Parts: sequence; structure tokens; C-alpha cells
Amino acid sequence: MRILTSLIAFLLIFNIGKAQDLGPEMVLVEGGEFYMGNDYSANADERPEHKVNITSFFISKNEVTIADYAKFCRVTGQRLPDGDPLTPINNITWEEAVMYCNWLSRASRLDKCYNLERDSNRFTATIIPDANGYRLPTEAEWEYAAKGGIKSKAYAFSGSNDLEEVAWYINNSGNTAHEVGQKKPNELGIYDMTGNAMEWCYDWYEPEYYQTSPADNPTGSSTGISKVCRGGNFMCRPDVLRNSRRFNLDKSSNEGLAGIRLVKNE
Repeated sequence: MRILTSLIAFLLIFNIGKAQDLGPEMVLVEGGEFYMGNDYSANADERPEHKVNITSFFISKNEVTIADYAKFCRVTGQRLPDGDPLTPINNITWEEAVMYCNWLSRASRLDKCYNLERDSNRFTATIIPDANGYRLPTEAEWEYAAKGGIKSKAYAFSGSNDLEEVAWYINNSGNTAHEVGQKKPNELGIYDMTGNAMEWCYDWYEPEYYQTSPADNPTGSSTGISKVCRGGNFMCRPDVLRNSRRFNLDKSSNEGLAGIRLVKNE
């Protein structure tokens, strides 16, 4: 009887472990401080450069692929995406991105990270700060990871000063997304943070936010009309692909080639 009980316990643990293994491979980004923004940029929304402290978190090595996202679509009845399954999902809305985060969290038996509410005119997503599930990065987390965290070598792009080494962009992409993880990773082992698909962040976009941003784990403006995107995409020119460049899209927009990179609390 004791052997049978132990075997059942083992199988339960094994099955639970399998159920929780639905998410992507994650990289630990050790907390630290960095200078966010760019005082030398012609874009006023990147100024002033300011010191930010970031708490440790996990981030996915790769962008969410079409194959990953299609699993969510089949279960929830969303329209199935087209394209190479190993390329990053893009042209999805911010609303779809946070719904995907909640779905993957629940499917992995983790806490959902967003309280979602929808009526005929409005969709709102409120963060649950201490949840252990998957979520979108804050803009500050994104830039810190893109710059290499505590291992940063102060590259212009994520992982290199040579754009060809790390990015799919207008000069080499052939106007299409490419399979994730084919270029050189950055200092933390993260791929495609420059180019390929744009990446949604949690924050509302506010062009003057850096003037009043808190020093510790900033999460963006409390209100806004568009959401932050980062990293550029395969159609971007070299001059807009620096790590500090800020983009924004309406949260209901399915244009702009924006996709998902997942993060989790440590």
C-alpha cells in the first residue's frame, strides 16, 4: 500500500509539473539600476535620461511565435494567424496580448496577472502585482533587459553595435518576419529584442513621462490613449532601432507589427 501511495503521489507531481510546463524558456534578469532614455536623441519623449532601479524578473528568451499563439486561438475561438509557425506573432492588439498572458497563466496552473473587464465601449486590464503568472513587461523592464541588465556592454542595439548581428530589419528582412532565435542573442541570452516583431509593453504611453518617472520600478502613466511598444520590427530603418527608442500604438490596433514577449515575477 505504501508503494502504491508513493507511486500515485509521484504521478500526480509529474503530471502537475507537465501541466505547468506550457510557457516559454525564461531567462532571469537580475535586478539593478540603469540609465533609461537618451539625452542625445532628437525625440523629446526619450529625454531626460534618468536612473531607474529594477527588481529581478524572468523574461522569455524568444518572442511568442505563431505556433504558440495558435494554441490560444484554438481554445478561445480567436481567428487563427497566418504565416510560418516559428516566426513571431505580430499584428495583434494589446488587448489580445494581455488575454493571451492570462490564458497561458491559467493553462499553466499559475495565477493570472490581469483583471480584465469589457463592456460595449471599453476594455480594461488591471495588473495584479504579486501574481506568479505571465504578463507583459513594463517599459522599464523591457529597456533594462534589452540593454543587457547587469551584464550590459552599452550597445546601441540589443546585443551589439552591429545591427546585422542581432536584428531582422528593413535592410535584410525581405519585408517579412523571420524564425525566432536566428540572430545573435544579447548579453543575457535573449533573442530578437531589436527588430523582427515589435513588442507590446504594459504601460500607457505618455510623451513627457520621463520628466516625472519614479526611480523604482516605474510602470508608466496612470492613463493614456495608446500603449507603449518597443524594439522595432522587420520593416524599421536602422535609425529607429536603438534600445531607447519609444513607439506607441492604440491598444485596439492590429497594425504596427506588434507581438508579445512574456515576463514573470521572480
